[in-house]
Amino acid sequence: MNSVVLLCSASLVTLTLLLAFWTSIQRGSSKTIAYGAPLDPTSGMAKAQRAHGNAAEYAALLVGLFLVVGFAYQGRDLGGLVTWTMIVVTVSRFLHAIGFLICETLEKPHALKAIGALTTYLGGLLLAGLVISKAV
Repeated sequence: MNSVVLLCSASLVTLTLLLAFWTSIQRGSSKTIAYGAPLDPTSGMAKAQRAHGNAAEYAALLVGLFLVVGFAYQGRDLGGLVTWTMIVVTVSRFLHAIGFLICETLEKPHALKAIGALTTYLGGLLLAGLVISKAV
C-alpha cells in the first residue's frame, strides 16, 4: 500500500484519538460528565465535544476512501493529483478541528471550519470520482 495512503489514514485516526483525549480532559476539568447535558456553546467542553464528534464522523469515511483509492491504484503510482488531494483533505480535517477548538462560540461560523469542511467535501468527491473512473 502506498505510504501516503497509510500516513494520511493514520493521521486521521490520530487526530480523532487526540480529540477524544482532549474531550475527556475537558469533561474532567469542567465536571460535565453527563452525556446530553446542555452545554454553553462558548465552553471548551462544547468545542472539544463537537471537534471530536465531527472528526469521528469523517475519519472512518476518509480512511475507507483512502484505502479504496490505494486499491484502485495498486501497483501504480498514485500521481500528483491523487497524492496531493489526499494530503490536502487530511490537512483540512486538522484545520476544521482547530477551527472548532479556537472559535469564539459554536453558534458563529469560523473560517477554519468553513475551509476545512469545503476542502473535505471537494477533495472527497474528487477522490471518489477518480476511483469511479478507474472502475469503468
